[in-house]
Amino acid sequence: MIINFRFIAESIPKLLGAIPITLLMAFASAIMGWLLGLGIALIRKNKVPVLSQIFAVYVSFLRGVPMIILLYISYYALPNIIYSYGVSIGREINVDAVPAVAYAIIALVLEQSAYASEIFRSSLAAVDEGQMEAAYSVGMTKTQALVRIVLPQAMAIALPNLSGLFLGLVKGTSLAYYVGVYEITATANLLAMPALNFIEAYIMTTIIYELISFIFNKIFRTVENNLKKFRAVAA
Repeated sequence: MIINFRFIAESIPKLLGAIPITLLMAFASAIMGWLLGLGIALIRKNKVPVLSQIFAVYVSFLRGVPMIILLYISYYALPNIIYSYGVSIGREINVDAVPAVAYAIIALVLEQSAYASEIFRSSLAAVDEGQMEAAYSVGMTKTQALVRIVLPQAMAIALPNLSGLFLGLVKGTSLAYYVGVYEITATANLLAMPALNFIEAYIMTTIIYELISFIFNKIFRTVENNLKKFRAVAA
């Protein structure tokens, strides 16, 4: 096997240029998905009637559906549903104006919300219930106790699992290639196709994903260590 180093040298700038779209999908999906997941976890923890049962089914369903299927549903089915709804109310909605990356983010948000909700639910359950009672005893409302006492501790507990979830999300964005999003993997395939330089393309892609994962793993570890020091001082 002969490695085409010229192809590698010419392709690296183009692959690096695809990193922003990958990180955009990862950050947007993580922020929205985790916020939604936190809301779901709070609803289920407090056993809100009807909503708690609905979200239990929601989480179970999304955790059982492969990511590629969610992407296909979001990219192919959702635009048709939106268009049909528009026609039913007498308005023609131009679903083609929505970029493919938006549909990919929707699918990733749904997946993230399901997995993050379980992480947050277990983290909230790990916080001692007695702390809520102590907060009430000093005059805090339920909302104040939740925001000031419970959530900071729950987030510290959840962080290691959230970091793993995020790193998996970064790699999972590669599936957006199947719905026409030109992120790192799609760019590598397009570059490799004319001369069939797939081995070189995938080697470079692997290195890029590993570097991204390494950087964010270091960031999460630093934040986690700082939180541990803060909790030790507070104790």
